[in-house]
Amino acid sequence: MSLIIGLCGIVFSVWFVLTWPGAGFKGYFDLPSAVLLGVMPPSVMMLSHTIGDLLMGFRLLFSAMSSKQRRQQMEIIEALTQASAMVRSEGLGALMKVKERAKYELLRDGLALILNDFKTEEIRHNLTARINAKQSHMQAAANLFENMSKICPGVGMLGTLLGLIAMLAKMDDPTKINSGLALAMITTLYGLLLGTVIYGPWSEKVALEAEKGLETDMLVLEGILNIKGKKSSIHMKDIMKTYGGAKTAPNPQKIA
Repeated sequence: MSLIIGLCGIVFSVWFVLTWPGAGFKGYFDLPSAVLLGVMPPSVMMLSHTIGDLLMGFRLLFSAMSSKQRRQQMEIIEALTQASAMVRSEGLGALMKVKERAKYELLRDGLALILNDFKTEEIRHNLTARINAKQSHMQAAANLFENMSKICPGVGMLGTLLGLIAMLAKMDDPTKINSGLALAMITTLYGLLLGTVIYGPWSEKVALEAEKGLETDMLVLEGILNIKGKKSSIHMKDIMKTYGGAKTAPNPQKIA
């Protein structure tokens, strides 16, 4: 289905460029060029990806733009420290209160695993699998936007060639070459701008968010394992300082 939609998008964008009757250069806006660069790059990517991949990429992008990782880490550190103290004073049942207040999904899942009496290695394996799956999705989204940034200049050159062909075909009537000239010039500009200013930074944003997310998830994993081992709150604070004071995140690679 994605292949069909992708091919249809490519054909439509080229058809629109070739058949648009009133194409003309009006400032820096040209509708056929906008259609070509807006439709073709995502359509090309759907030849090798699914619609779900594309939608997930945009969803993760919007999530990355609105996230506040540092504040989130501080909240997680506070919750883990309180949970460690409560477990030693009130028992594991006290974690239910922390779980109900926790906003971070991985933290809630980890506390639920402790409450359900999973073993330490089972908890480690379960949370690690979730972290790896999240990192895979983030990396796929970053690669998607990176590939689109590489495609855009090529699509711009395609529009330039189409515009030049259209312009040469109407050389017998100089009054009609404006649309071809506009298409030839503006698509290259659109392609470079879209690839360099839009999709490239989007890819970098998702990749950076993946790094920060990995740091946060490792923080949760370490904290949950220490709660399971009933470590003291002082020991927990010492571990949390490593993450709370970190200036850079680890590389976004899968963990063993």
